[in-house]
Amino acid sequence: MQRFLPATPHGRLALFLVFLWFAALALTRPSKSGDFQEYALMTIALANHASPDIRPEDITVSERLSPEIGFVEIHRQLRAGMARGDKWPFPGFVGSERGGHYAIHFLAYSALAVIPFKILDGLGAPPFKAFQFVNMAALTILVLALYRFSRSVRRTVFATLLFLLSGGLLYSNWCSPEFMTASALLAALVYTILGRPYVAAVLAGVAAMQNPPLVFFSVFAPLIRIAYVRADEGLAWPAAIRRVLTRHTVFASILQAGLAALPAAYNYHVWGVPSIIAVLSTYPPFITPTRLVSFYFDLNQGMIVAFPVVMLLVLVQLFAPGRRRWLPHTLLALLFSLALAIPSLSTVNWNSGASGVMRYAFWGAMPLLYLALGWMQRVPRWPLALLLAMLLVQAGMVKYARSYHHEKLGRVPLFVLHHFPALYEPEPEIFFERITGQDGSMHPDRVVAYPDLRHPKKILFNVDSAAAHAALCGPGGRVAPGDAHVHPLGWRYIAGAPVCAVGTPVSSKAP
Repeated sequence: MQRFLPATPHGRLALFLVFLWFAALALTRPSKSGDFQEYALMTIALANHASPDIRPEDITVSERLSPEIGFVEIHRQLRAGMARGDKWPFPGFVGSERGGHYAIHFLAYSALAVIPFKILDGLGAPPFKAFQFVNMAALTILVLALYRFSRSVRRTVFATLLFLLSGGLLYSNWCSPEFMTASALLAALVYTILGRPYVAAVLAGVAAMQNPPLVFFSVFAPLIRIAYVRADEGLAWPAAIRRVLTRHTVFASILQAGLAALPAAYNYHVWGVPSIIAVLSTYPPFITPTRLVSFYFDLNQGMIVAFPVVMLLVLVQLFAPGRRRWLPHTLLALLFSLALAIPSLSTVNWNSGASGVMRYAFWGAMPLLYLALGWMQRVPRWPLALLLAMLLVQAGMVKYARSYHHEKLGRVPLFVLHHFPALYEPEPEIFFERITGQDGSMHPDRVVAYPDLRHPKKILFNVDSAAAHAALCGPGGRVAPGDAHVHPLGWRYIAGAPVCAVGTPVSSKAP
């Protein structure tokens, strides 16, 4: 086998990249999931008339390229709503005060796909593979960053496979920016440690154009590098600060923050608000400890679904030799992950379309993956059997994540609900929509139960709804108040059958 490989490390790395590109482009098809319709129409619009406003001729092209029955009604409603001049012709598209209709997401990801889109369409090839080109370009940058960091083809291959098996494969063919964001963010963190602040700033800045919480990179990147240099070189804090905090570091942070601010300027220009998505799709009271736990540990869509090995590696290094020296660096990276997570908690559509792990948690886990890979790099040797076991576990998680969708409970939460119902209390939207099998099905007057209301192990109802109380306790009846946590908007869980108390008032105040 060795004699068939290129003789030089650069040659072997190039062969690995060729394999990745071939596997991505030849063996997979673009996935029209998530916010595909928005990014696709923006790419078509930019290719047609170099402007992101959606016009009837753009919809005509989209009809040709996406004739699937699921998109026929989307195109019909969008075209009709635009013709009427509706402010909101279809979810994801909003009319501008200046005229025209625009997708609510920023255009950077779509703009990157324009050139490959036009080339592929002109050649008669599937034009939406352009998004896979963008995703693979981001992965290539990540591979090169990992190679510069490890200076080992083998370690680079392992790190890349760990990334792909930790959520990467789940989103690699999606025509939306999750994969690009995660690749660019991880590469930016690596280039930060390599002392390439401008490269890191551009990568993180482009990613932040599509996912605004990444603006925190401008603050955390220099802090993480200061802590890294201090621990790696055994410097005192003042010496590490002087070493890292140069004018180039400051200018790079300003550059990254400036790139992250472009979507806000765009939103002001088009709609007169800093973020139309924040106006339409976020609710700050949803930022709760319950949702934060859900972000990391929900058994259906939390980070734990795609990153069990990574999270374990981060935990183990907290007890590894040299842990005290590296503790500030570890804590800063963990705080960066929290900074990425907290703004995401306000999203109204928490149980949104996902491939196993939720999209926010996928790229929000990159600081943890950075910590895991950085620690593995500092350990001189790893047993091959252990490395293969890590990849095997992650491959199993990929298969598990693909075994269900966001309107279905996974096998693990089903097992817990069946045997230990009191231990699993997910964010109400997750439970409600996955029990009913319907997105957007939440209504305060509806009661849902697992496995059903006749033999309930877990019930979810709204304490403010008389109809919900009546459904559980009969006409005029009410569920007895208990010490169970009441979620925002009045949602409460019951483990087992309800205890009824006729006429007893129930408080709906959430903590």
